[in-house]
Amino acid sequence: MKQKFRLYRIKNDKSRILFELSKIGVDSYALYMYEKGIDFCIKVKDLSPGQANIIKQEAISVGADVAVCKGTINCKVNKTDILILSNKNNLKKLISKLKKQPFGLKELAQCLRKQIVAKNRKYLKLRDKNLKLDRPVVMGILNVTPDSFSDGGKYVKESEIIERLKYFYEHNVTIVDIGGESTRPGSDPVDAEEELKRIKFAVKEALKMGFIVSVDTYKSLVAKKCLDMGVHLINDISGFKFDSEMPRICADYESAVCLMHIKGTPKNMQISPIYENILEEIKIYLENSVELALDAGISDESIIIDPGFGFGKTLEDNYIILKYLKEFKNLGFPLLAGVSRKSMIGNILGKDVGERIIGSKVIEAIAISNGADIIRTHDVAELNDVIKLCDFYNKVELYARNN
Repeated sequence: MKQKFRLYRIKNDKSRILFELSKIGVDSYALYMYEKGIDFCIKVKDLSPGQANIIKQEAISVGADVAVCKGTINCKVNKTDILILSNKNNLKKLISKLKKQPFGLKELAQCLRKQIVAKNRKYLKLRDKNLKLDRPVVMGILNVTPDSFSDGGKYVKESEIIERLKYFYEHNVTIVDIGGESTRPGSDPVDAEEELKRIKFAVKEALKMGFIVSVDTYKSLVAKKCLDMGVHLINDISGFKFDSEMPRICADYESAVCLMHIKGTPKNMQISPIYENILEEIKIYLENSVELALDAGISDESIIIDPGFGFGKTLEDNYIILKYLKEFKNLGFPLLAGVSRKSMIGNILGKDVGERIIGSKVIEAIAISNGADIIRTHDVAELNDVIKLCDFYNKVELYARNN
């Protein structure tokens, strides 16, 4: 059976690399290797000692290095993860060497090659629409619920929904994300019929006004009815894990999908969530969700991923995800970040939900600087200002000014 390689690009950060070295189980003397992760630090999972030893030998021969679990060299372990630390030129040389090796390493070389040439996708296909991602995109939140954590009960009447959509239109919101079930920590689910009843008017009006319309649901029945109406995007907080029919339904309609990570369910997700390696576990979860989408026939041009801030994470977990958010871009899909007014802000600042606008904009700016393509937010006018500043900042070049 052909071996499937799992590779994860690691941020060039001392603390981050030391963490992965310790997780692999290297000898203590080998911790110095973090200094070698100049351009590329790539984790490869579940190799045999034979594979790992060949890779390490070839890496050293070209000026790179590989960290392995202690006991690998004399085959006292059955499996080992490895960490490849190299600059770009030496990684290219290693790839050339591995192409000539047995034990599936030729296929690994091809996977490593993709890490060098991978580019971030700059567009998203949403049924009959194409969305440019050359600058961050605003996704406005419209919760048509009585009990959402921030705006529950504010947009229930038809007049309130219309006013909210007009506000979005006036502030150039690109995507409207409509939800009919609260997924706050501890919330109870509602049935599909009730969810549809809540959102139907909002979906119809948002489509009429020309927005790209997203529906925040994990139920295939709700998704199908909304896609029949013309919705462009299904935003599934479970990453296709709660309803096995979701991938097929979305594929049949050629819908775009946003696949989010969650640990548990909204009801129990904040009851002592524990991870051994949070970034890696989220990546594996999202990769599995992407595989479900691709296997169903959903185009890779129509997939967004979301690490799920606040969905089965501690306060510290959320800030680890934020700090290393760019690593998720290396999975090859546009990245959505939803941090607006969440407890990860309120618990630091000691502020209630209605007082978290400034904190939300600070965290959203950090998310943008760390690679987020789509920002899901309540406060769209303020986010527009954040995006303008971030966009100008990113385009400034000292060299261009002086040459």
